[in-house]
Amino acid sequence: MTIALRKLALLEKNLEEREEQSRLEGYVSSPIDTDLKEKISKLMEKVKMV
Repeated sequence: MTIALRKLALLEKNLEEREEQSRLEGYVSSPIDTDLKEKISKLMEKVKMV
């Protein structure tokens, strides 16, 4: 489970960095899929509970 949590955290961090980079480049809307981001957050919560 530790590996899964670590991988999900790295993925979430990567998505946040990509969002920040797109804002700095002048994009108004986020290029990151919000559904994917929500799924990752939910999976992290489930892994933490176990």
